[in-house]
Amino acid sequence: MRALVIANGERVSLGLLRQLAGESDFVVAADGGFHHARAAGLIVDAVVGDLDSLGEEDYRELGPGTVFRQADPDSTDLEKAVAHALARGAEQVAVTCAGGGRADHALANLSILVKNRGRGDLRVVDDRFETMLVDGRVELDDVPGTVVSLVSIGTCTGVTTTGMRWNLRDHTLEFSPYGVHNEIAHPPATVSVKSGDLLLFRGRWVERHGRLG
Repeated sequence: MRALVIANGERVSLGLLRQLAGESDFVVAADGGFHHARAAGLIVDAVVGDLDSLGEEDYRELGPGTVFRQADPDSTDLEKAVAHALARGAEQVAVTCAGGGRADHALANLSILVKNRGRGDLRVVDDRFETMLVDGRVELDDVPGTVVSLVSIGTCTGVTTTGMRWNLRDHTLEFSPYGVHNEIAHPPATVSVKSGDLLLFRGRWVERHGRLG
């Protein structure tokens, strides 16, 4: 099953929200993410979190069995919503509206990819990027010129890429700008890592730096 989790960060385009919902079997809103869903005309299957962003009108609009209040202060509303989606049997989870506004929130929200390693195919999606954790190896069958950035959270060892404009071979990658803004040259491209938490940002646009060799 596929789930869409809508966070309470900066809203992505309505077109993208509707597209992601159309590709999903059910939709979960993380507390105030319900307002993003409503703006796109989406029906949510669950609203999860401490619910401090919902008003009386919101409760009246939501049907019975839709609202799940979880007041645990040691986890964010987004963490709660993702856990809810996984508990319902989702094997693929797209998370959106998780960035913008505050850099600390945007970076912290990406931690759900690391914390849920091995629990399903989780991706964070916005209008510019689809972000995933490289858990061993990822294959990218995208058109040449598709932008790819690699960001190591801490230290990653044995980072190897193929099919990119600038490839790495058994490289140790630190938390730095070193892996930012590569591009696919010869699909399918691959990214693999032996150890560490490596985030892969796959661009939703094409940007060629001159002629690809």
